[in-house]
Amino acid sequence: MRKIDLIPPPVRARLEDRDRTPARGRSLTAGFASSPLGRLMLAEVDGALCRVGYVDGNEDRQWRRLARRWPGANLRRDDEWAQGRADSLFSSGDDSVEVLLRGTAFQLDVWQALLGVPAGSTESYGGLALRARKPGASRAVGGAMNANPVAWLVPCHRVVAGDGGLCGYGGGLNRKQRLLAAEAAGTA
Repeated sequence: MRKIDLIPPPVRARLEDRDRTPARGRSLTAGFASSPLGRLMLAEVDGALCRVGYVDGNEDRQWRRLARRWPGANLRRDDEWAQGRADSLFSSGDDSVEVLLRGTAFQLDVWQALLGVPAGSTESYGGLALRARKPGASRAVGGAMNANPVAWLVPCHRVVAGDGGLCGYGGGLNRKQRLLAAEAAGTA
């Protein structure tokens, strides 16, 4: 029996400015899978994960969201692929995962900064703005985190309020608490 790990594996990020690189004609494989964190939507393009999103409701809404983020791309649904990919993501191991982060220049800066927040620690919105070399942009940092296409792997759950308290998370506060507790225990 394999060990389940809630600490994200190391990430190798490829960055893509969505305003300079068209999505039209690219091929994405996407699907839905069960995971220790609940139902997920996963998508891959050019050998890299480009979407890991929590599905706490309507799968059709997630599919439409993916199509909006990748206008003109060829989307192919494969739930079996998605389940296999999800299973490997949550298996213990040191294998890194390649992700393709596609967003605005500002979003890419924030997501890169997020990747620098180590497991078992947290950062405030203001601290993350400083890491991203965007001092004073705490609110905009929150918007960029809300647009994070690769939940859990690009660890938005590690960002907390300035006073250290838990605050919003697209996956819900219960999931955020669970992830932070698993990381604290796993890095102790």
